Amino acid sequence: MKLNLGCGSNILENYINLDKFDYYNPNVVHDLEVTPYPFEDNSVDEILMRHVLEHVGQDPDIFNNIIKELYRICKNKSIINIIVPHPRHDDFLSDPSHVRPITIGALKLYDKELNKKWENEGHSNTPLSLIHSVNFKILKVDLKLDEKYKKLIVEKKMSQTDIFEISQKYNNVVKEMKILWSVVKD
Repeated sequence: MKLNLGCGSNILENYINLDKFDYYNPNVVHDLEVTPYPFEDNSVDEILMRHVLEHVGQDPDIFNNIIKELYRICKNKSIINIIVPHPRHDDFLSDPSHVRPITIGALKLYDKELNKKWENEGHSNTPLSLIHSVNFKILKVDLKLDEKYKKLIVEKKMSQTDIFEISQKYNNVVKEMKILWSVVKD
């Protein structure tokens, strides 16, 4: 089973399209902040969350419940496709419905192997994977650059390394992040 969570107007064939609002006539109307979700344990192969995760879970307990629910409904090795605005881009900053920045560092907090490593090394990272009994791995991250910076790469005026470095300091360099997250179950 493939889910398109928080689908809005992006109704996809071969997916169960779920949204909080019935305005676009999704297959399932359900608020992602309300658990449990209307799906069986270990029943989902793939999830798409396109510009959704930054809109839910302003309260950390609710956000962690969302993560636990995604883990519950997914099979081992399921893929979760997360597409979010970069937290240092005006697309994220200017939308009052965005309640939480989604970062690579935050998603790594749900990786059991990293949690154990950090714990053994005495790091202060919150071991959310261990606390909530979930385990996710980041498989791939793609960054969509703002048009100005895409042009600088094409014109060879800046390298990918230069772009990465300035994206750590300045706003509006990276427009969007695409993250492939995999579910790991023993």
